[in-house]
Amino acid sequence: MKGLLTKEFLGTKSFFRIYIFIIAICIVPVIVSGNGDFSAGFATGICTFIGGMMCFTSFAYDSSNRWDKYVLTLPYTRKQIVTSKYVFSLLMVGIGMGIGFVVNLILAAVGRTVLGTETGIVILILACTALLFISIVIPLIYKLGVEKSRIAVIVIFLVPFMIFLAFSGVAEDRGGMQDSFTGIVPMLTWLLPVVGAAALVVSYLASVHIYRNQEV
Repeated sequence: MKGLLTKEFLGTKSFFRIYIFIIAICIVPVIVSGNGDFSAGFATGICTFIGGMMCFTSFAYDSSNRWDKYVLTLPYTRKQIVTSKYVFSLLMVGIGMGIGFVVNLILAAVGRTVLGTETGIVILILACTALLFISIVIPLIYKLGVEKSRIAVIVIFLVPFMIFLAFSGVAEDRGGMQDSFTGIVPMLTWLLPVVGAAALVVSYLASVHIYRNQEV
């Protein structure tokens, strides 16, 4: 498993600089805007979803280098190969969220936003959305392949992100995201983790089943 994860990071390291550049382009204009709370949410969101997109980048890299044919000659089971994809994807989401949180700390340090319950809820929503994203994308790629699933992946990536941005904007116009979250916080704090975890488990089992019965 360690060898498979090492391969994932080595294979996708050339994309890290590209994604960091994309993050910078997306975040910098928002940070310098006058809306600190929206900037904090946007920063966390873009970093988290860029991290989630790394799972698709990994599959694209494997497809272009015919990795699947080679890895099956190594002493790894198909279940281990699938597991490595999920572990790598979760690690990248975690790293993305970490970067977003650092940006939040910087904004708070310069007095542009305040870290509190609102920040925690935003991170929770993004984490669970990222889990749902991974849960849909990975089995979809195993079933359809990288090329056929590319458009679907883009849609899955953009839709929740645009919904989040729209909600953030509406909430801010109505007096802040804190007020908008007050009524639904109790439900979100237990429902989102359960849904995200359940989706991930079902997705993992489906991916293992698909890959075990797939001819490479």
